[in-house]
Amino acid sequence: MIYSETVKYALLALSYLALNKDRLVKVEEVAEAQRIPKPFLSKIFHKLARERVLKSFRGPTGGFTLAVDPQNITILDVIRFLDEEYKLDYCALRPGRCEEWETFPCAVHDKWTHLRNEIMKYLSTTTIAELAQVEEKHRKNATLSL
Repeated sequence: MIYSETVKYALLALSYLALNKDRLVKVEEVAEAQRIPKPFLSKIFHKLARERVLKSFRGPTGGFTLAVDPQNITILDVIRFLDEEYKLDYCALRPGRCEEWETFPCAVHDKWTHLRNEIMKYLSTTTIAELAQVEEKHRKNATLSL
């Protein structure tokens, strides 16, 4: 897995909010729609609100909405918003980071570096808006097959 369950849940939730950007959405709704444990999602939402990715509104008609255009939020941004220590710079075979082994790289260093660069490119260019588009397409296909 290239990122944690926390990041995965955040990506699903942010995609849902992007598809429902014209209204406030409650945590319960997102949790049910995306099959995410509500207490876990609530913590994620509050962290993203502190990071100013989400706006939070209290009260019976309150909920959450995106504070940032989904085209401007990448997967790598979400990883960083959630303070995840991303370990792609770690050596594939030896303990520690690749930079610690610069003078004597491991046997797969060149292949790993290439793969790591491709993964980082994917993470830094794939946006929440793109994820939401894919999700919307899957929903439409699921509805058509019923």
